[in-house]
Amino acid sequence: MTASVRPATRGDVDQLIAAEDSAASRAHLRARWDQQSRGEALFLLAFRDGAVVGHTMLLRDSKYAEVRVAHEPAEINALAAYVRRTGVGTALIAAAEEIAACEWGRRTVGLAVGLDNPEARRLYERLGYRDWGRGAVFDEWSEQNEHGTVVRNHRDTCDYLLKVVNAD
Repeated sequence: MTASVRPATRGDVDQLIAAEDSAASRAHLRARWDQQSRGEALFLLAFRDGAVVGHTMLLRDSKYAEVRVAHEPAEINALAAYVRRTGVGTALIAAAEEIAACEWGRRTVGLAVGLDNPEARRLYERLGYRDWGRGAVFDEWSEQNEHGTVVRNHRDTCDYLLKVVNAD
């Protein structure tokens, strides 16, 4: 059974927050909702039998300046499938591509994949994503607690992959 995918509602996010033990994870979920509320992104949830089985963010614009200048893609960010090898990640990516192409009129979708995550890279390449050919990008982000205080900074070296989703 494939997962159904749709943008999160406020009720969905409230339920996810209530089920979360970690203050940093609750803050992260609130931040995702805030991005969607501002129209910067869609927080996409995958459901199976009424339960959330994965999520991702579809950003209207790449978070990497060098990518925005070269390609102007919509961007998939922080893909998470709670059950692996069951089509959840594929369903999330397909839904994100459909929205980017058909609703936002984007020609390409991109994503960054950590150098330490070859399994995810294999999935993305199987789905048609290819290296953008301009070297690594650096994914920098901060974990925050519920009060907005930074608790940990991250900087990961990633490959950037692109896929044409709307040939016009």
